[in-house]
Amino acid sequence: MKAANKNKYNLLSFMFGLLLLFVAAPALSLPSQELLLSDNIVTKTQLLSVSEQLDVINSINSQKSEDARTLLEALERQQSTQAFSNVETLRLSLLRCFNLLEFGEFNQAIMLAKQGELNARQLKYDSARPYFILCEASAHQSLGNTIQEQRQSEEALRLARRYSEKQAMVNALYLRSRQNTSLENYNQSIEDLRLALDIFDEAQVQFQQWYLLPKSYLKAEISNVFFSLGDFKEALHFSETAYTDLSSFGKIKPIVTINLALIYISLNDKPKVLHYINKIEDTNYHIGSERDRANLQALLSILHLYSGEYDIAEKKALTSIALFTKYKEPIYVMRIKRTLAKIYFAQNKDSQALALLNDIIQQASELQQFSDLEEFNHIISEYYATNNQFELAYQFQVQRFEAAKQAAAKLNNAHFVQYQARLAEQSNTAPIEQESTSNINQNIAITALIILLLSIGLVLFLAKKPQTASTDTTEETQQQRIDNLLLSAKQGHYQLSMLLVNISQIRQVDIPYLEKQFQLALREQDQLFRHSLDELVILLPHTSATGATRVMHQIEQILSNWKDDVKASIGLASLQQLDTFEVLMKRAILNQLSKMKTQDSKVLSHEQSAFNP
Repeated sequence: MKAANKNKYNLLSFMFGLLLLFVAAPALSLPSQELLLSDNIVTKTQLLSVSEQLDVINSINSQKSEDARTLLEALERQQSTQAFSNVETLRLSLLRCFNLLEFGEFNQAIMLAKQGELNARQLKYDSARPYFILCEASAHQSLGNTIQEQRQSEEALRLARRYSEKQAMVNALYLRSRQNTSLENYNQSIEDLRLALDIFDEAQVQFQQWYLLPKSYLKAEISNVFFSLGDFKEALHFSETAYTDLSSFGKIKPIVTINLALIYISLNDKPKVLHYINKIEDTNYHIGSERDRANLQALLSILHLYSGEYDIAEKKALTSIALFTKYKEPIYVMRIKRTLAKIYFAQNKDSQALALLNDIIQQASELQQFSDLEEFNHIISEYYATNNQFELAYQFQVQRFEAAKQAAAKLNNAHFVQYQARLAEQSNTAPIEQESTSNINQNIAITALIILLLSIGLVLFLAKKPQTASTDTTEETQQQRIDNLLLSAKQGHYQLSMLLVNISQIRQVDIPYLEKQFQLALREQDQLFRHSLDELVILLPHTSATGATRVMHQIEQILSNWKDDVKASIGLASLQQLDTFEVLMKRAILNQLSKMKTQDSKVLSHEQSAFNP
């Protein structure tokens, strides 16, 4: 009997070992850090299989773009003499598309993305389609084609959710967050980035690898959004974690280092700024692409201007202008000229600075870059006011306010376009296209294997584990009720919002009475839960963010009887399809924190985000 039991457990152990190996296989296949940081990465990578080479290209595309391009060209030559599988063919085309973006070849990327998406349809690999759509959307974002970008990013996210492509979800959320940041919709931007970060580890080991942005890019973008909000503490935290992340190498490393220096400028910590400037200058970063070098020189000119090294700042600004002019990127050229004008003022070359500012004011008007136009007019107006030329100062101030008015109108229009894009995708009732039989069979087989092994393990675990009575059935029931409410909202496709109420400053004996007052203000279907000693959770089914805001004001009035300052006591979050209760809680906490922050230092934020990856 004992021998039989022993054999049974050995068999189960073997099966669990197979399961662990199966689950861990994608993680084990990821390229080693040693290979990615190697100086002769191209030579070493070409000794690997085609699939492994594609994994390496994915891992270095955004950091060592030149090496990625060399490997892609070699694989394309190899493909002319050797047959690749359908997946390898599609992935090679996809990685080429994203590599074109790194070199500013946006129109070529758009053509390749369209062809790649068509090929994915024909080969019945629909799971690859959102990646090609995202490549095209990214190209449109860089070209300033807002309408196309927003519609395609929403379509890509819809397809990513439909096919459970976590890598595409991460990439789409990152792209959408950059849209929202440009539209100054910072809370939504943070929500998208937080969700992308939450699912990143799952995305990294998904069964079929396609394309995934480095984690350091997500963290750097989160830092940028917090910087725009004026929350320098959080911005510093995420820049520091981006700096130390394993994916932070190649061209992303100096960008993150410069971000740290820019944050310390806002914190007025000059020694730290100089520390990071020296770190960049002392480290021999290999930046292969001229366009990336132009980006780096532009950012460095801002730092050297701050540190008082005007000649170095001028030299770097002129180098950046020449390179971006070569690549025909007028908006970047215009913004670097703004920095150059500030350098000329610092060098007492007022006439050159004024000529440059008047030039870029005309250029911003022609390009309808109203936010830039507002800032340029502000700089020149301040100059005239400082020199007691008040008539001219007033003239440029009037132009500044007119530009601000046009910028606000453009922003509102962009928000409306974004809303239309999302509404169009939500109301898309086209029949679901038939997925390839091979994909379905593969997924069924994998799912059946995992369920079988987990079921055996669960039975064994329950058989061995002593049966203990639940110590807190109330808590379990409460969590089940919350989960059921969220599930019903998702399945019924109706809105649900949550309020997180901080009651830490209220005496415990008063809380039951406070809860009764809250219940009187709520509807019958609204649910109130005690989440912890210091927090109450209110779930509002069939309620949008606007409706929840009205409820929040009622709760604040009740809460004011116990607390003087209630402005940051309540956090608000609205449910999205992929949200869990934990994600909803994080967003509500973030909403609480954002109420305590101001939107300072927008000019410096504008300079930082203009060149961020």
